Amino acid sequence: MDRQRAGIENGRKKLLWWQPSLAGLYFGALFCVATFWPSLLPRPWAFQGVLSGLVFALGYGIGTVGLWLWHSLELPVLPLRWRARMYLVLAGSSAAVAGYTFWNVANWQNVTRSLMQMPEVEESYYLQITLIGLGIALLLILLGKVLYLALAWAAALPRHYVPRRIASVLGAVAFLTLLVFVANDTLFQRTIAAIDSAQARIDISDPPGAFAPQEPQRSGSAQSLIDWGRLGKAGKQFVHEGPRRSDIEAFSNRPAQEPIRVYVGLRSAPTPLAQARLALQDLQRTEAFSRKILVIATPTGTGWLQNGAIAPLEYMHDGDIATVGVQYSYLPSPQSLLLQPGLVQESAAIVFDVIYNYWKTLPAETRPRLYLFGLSLGSLGSETSVPLYAYVSDPFHGALWAGPTFRNPLWKRVQRNRDPQSPAWQPRFENGALFRAFGPGTIAADQQQGWSPIRTVFLAYPSDPIVFFEENMWSRAPAWMGENRGSGVSSGFTWVPLVTFFQVALDMLSAARVPAGHGHNYAVRDYTEAWATVTGRADWTSDQTERLLSRVADEGW
Repeated sequence: MDRQRAGIENGRKKLLWWQPSLAGLYFGALFCVATFWPSLLPRPWAFQGVLSGLVFALGYGIGTVGLWLWHSLELPVLPLRWRARMYLVLAGSSAAVAGYTFWNVANWQNVTRSLMQMPEVEESYYLQITLIGLGIALLLILLGKVLYLALAWAAALPRHYVPRRIASVLGAVAFLTLLVFVANDTLFQRTIAAIDSAQARIDISDPPGAFAPQEPQRSGSAQSLIDWGRLGKAGKQFVHEGPRRSDIEAFSNRPAQEPIRVYVGLRSAPTPLAQARLALQDLQRTEAFSRKILVIATPTGTGWLQNGAIAPLEYMHDGDIATVGVQYSYLPSPQSLLLQPGLVQESAAIVFDVIYNYWKTLPAETRPRLYLFGLSLGSLGSETSVPLYAYVSDPFHGALWAGPTFRNPLWKRVQRNRDPQSPAWQPRFENGALFRAFGPGTIAADQQQGWSPIRTVFLAYPSDPIVFFEENMWSRAPAWMGENRGSGVSSGFTWVPLVTFFQVALDMLSAARVPAGHGHNYAVRDYTEAWATVTGRADWTSDQTERLLSRVADEGW
């Protein structure tokens, strides 16, 4: 009996370290194959390789640990004469599934690409995926086995002092506790600091072709309270871009004003409150509160404000617009969301509070109409920045929130409580008086009707994984994957437990690397029509939109 136990124990060690696990290979292969099935977006080879390697390693770990637990519980096992047959059946079924998948994967990718007017995959696609996938999978499996050896070593240490089973538990718990402590307090914090420092160095540089504006209505100019050198890369780009008065007059054939663009970088003031107050002071300097419209725009993680989202509004209202933005991070939105939770909400709330509290002291007849804007992570900050009293007492006038993240509380509420007759990818909330959701090309002329005094539009593309990712989709299919699907979403996209979760999660990293009008790349056309709805420009025509789009093409924004 002791010899048998020793044999089983040695078998477990070989299973987890020296020998590859057949169960792990089987589950890893099945999981990996599923990652090639259609997803929300066409996937670049690098992202597909990372996903395949990650999911293979995950499947390998599940199969290996599952078999180890089976042996540890001393559950019945197949006789030796049946094992070879079982392995042949498993290997044959895996090969059949893999063969079917790899025969069709190029077609699946190309179908999704055709929906988004993208070129077909290149011939080197498979080789590149294989190389990066193998590297990622081997690295993760090796790390898992090293962790197992360290855990086994820690579990063996107390065995000289307490019974074997108790010692194993105590040693494992102590090791895992130490590992979590080190990862949280040392590795995690240092990683954040290193990434933030690297991004801060990038933020110092000037965008190509950008220079300090000559117009006093823009931050960074000689008259501005905000120094050009402290705006940050995204801030410099925002105040450099955009139409000037002459551009707008040439477009409309009417007199226009010089649009106001105020921006405060992270280096412009030491604290979020100081940054907000500096933004207010530069708005006052430019006489922004005498304009027709004031927009509080919350940037994305790096501080970027999309020119194509603001410029249409400036054209639409003859430049009688003031826009203000305040940077809160150096990190891209996904990194900021994960590594700096709550930062965008804190900054946006302070900026709104400072500007709104001044705005509401002004005479209602002469002060500008107040609107909010946010794209992606900026929409999360903008959406959560508004206190309840700003909807009731001295209410702001509306908001355009593009690409709302799956963490946006109002967006999630609109989705959760939508009219059952409306699709999940374009939810209709109550009677549409306060909140409406639009996708590409869905903003019709009658959208001017039935609004409350506050008009709020969510601009959300059905193929945007940042909008439609769900944290529980590892265990259940989301509603937007039903038969009635939005534009740009392949009918071949099938929900697979766990795998679809990783597919859509990785899609978020390349969500903006698709043509405008798809994924997380929001188009000028949809911004233009959304702003016409939000600001009540019922007289704005489709011909004017087409003329503006022609100008966009000529100017390259």
